[in-house]
Amino acid sequence: MNKHPVLKVSLITTERNEAVAIKDFIESALAQSLPPTEIVIADGGSTDGTVDIIRAYIDKGAPIKLVEAPGNRAVGRNAATKAAANSIIACTDVGSRLDRDWLKEITAPFASDPQAMAVAGSFKAEPQSDFERISATLMLQGNDQINLATWLPSSRSIAYKKAAWEKVGGYPEHTNFNEDTPFDMALKAAGYRFEDGLKAVVYWRPRSNLRDFYRQYYFYAVGDGLDGIDHLKIIRFSLIYFGAVISLAGLALSFLFLLPLVGFGLWVLRRVYGGFKKLPKLKSLLLMPILMMTYDLSQIFGFWYGATHKAQLRHSNRLVR
Repeated sequence: MNKHPVLKVSLITTERNEAVAIKDFIESALAQSLPPTEIVIADGGSTDGTVDIIRAYIDKGAPIKLVEAPGNRAVGRNAATKAAANSIIACTDVGSRLDRDWLKEITAPFASDPQAMAVAGSFKAEPQSDFERISATLMLQGNDQINLATWLPSSRSIAYKKAAWEKVGGYPEHTNFNEDTPFDMALKAAGYRFEDGLKAVVYWRPRSNLRDFYRQYYFYAVGDGLDGIDHLKIIRFSLIYFGAVISLAGLALSFLFLLPLVGFGLWVLRRVYGGFKKLPKLKSLLLMPILMMTYDLSQIFGFWYGATHKAQLRHSNRLVR
C-alpha cells in the first residue's frame, strides 16, 4: 500500500536552439522513477531543428506539450506553467541532467503535506575539466551548507503549485538571466516557504573557461542591478576594489600604500580558503583567487550596468533569451 497518493505533476522547461541537448533532456524526463503526467516545453523561437526533434517524440506518443513562447526565459517559464494541466509544477532547465529520482524527490513534500506550496531542489556540478572542477568547488554550496529559511533556489531545480505562481504574478518578464531570484523572493514575500527537496538533484556542467565564467555571473548581476538585489554587498565590493586601485596607484608615492593592498589580498584569500579546503591542490591555490576576483568584478560591473540602464533593459529583456 502506498504511503502517499500518486501525484499528477507537470514537468516544465523552456528552451531555444537546444538541438544538441534536447534529446538527452527528454530521455531523462521520460526515464524518471515517478513519471510526469506531462512534459511542457516552451520553445523561444528555435531555428536549429529543436522543434522537429520535440515533435518527433510527440508523434511517438511521448506526453509532451509544445508551447510557442518567443521571448526570454521568464516568458517561457510563465507560458509553460500557464499551459500545464496540473496544479503541481516541477521546473528545470534543458541542458541539465536529471537524476532518475529527481521528480519523485522534488514532489515528495507535496505528497506528505497538502499545504506545501513550494519546494527547493538542489543541483550538483558535473565538471569535465580542472577549471570546471575548481570553479564549481569555489562557487557552489553543498547541501549541508544550505539554510532553507534564507536560500533562494535555482529554477533549474524547483517545484511549486500553480496557485502560488499565480498569486505572485509568475516569473518577472522584465528581467533576464536570473529571473528565478526575484520569483523566489516574491514567493517568500507572499508567505510561502520552501520545503526541503534537496534530495532532488539536477546535474549541471559549469562554464569551461574564465571568459564564460565572467559572463555568466556578470549577467546574473545585471539582473540583480535591475531589481536592486544585494545592493549593500555590491556597494561594499565596489568600495573595497576602488580602495585597492587607489592603493596600487599610490605605490608610486609611498610604500605605505602596500599595507591596504596586503589587506585586500588577505580578504580575497580568506574567502577562497573554504573552497581550497575542499580541493587542496596547487592548481586550486593558483586559480581560486583569480576566479574569486573575476567573480567580484563581474558582480560590480554587472550590477551597476543593470542599475543604470533599467528602462532600456526592461524593454529589451522581454525580447531576448
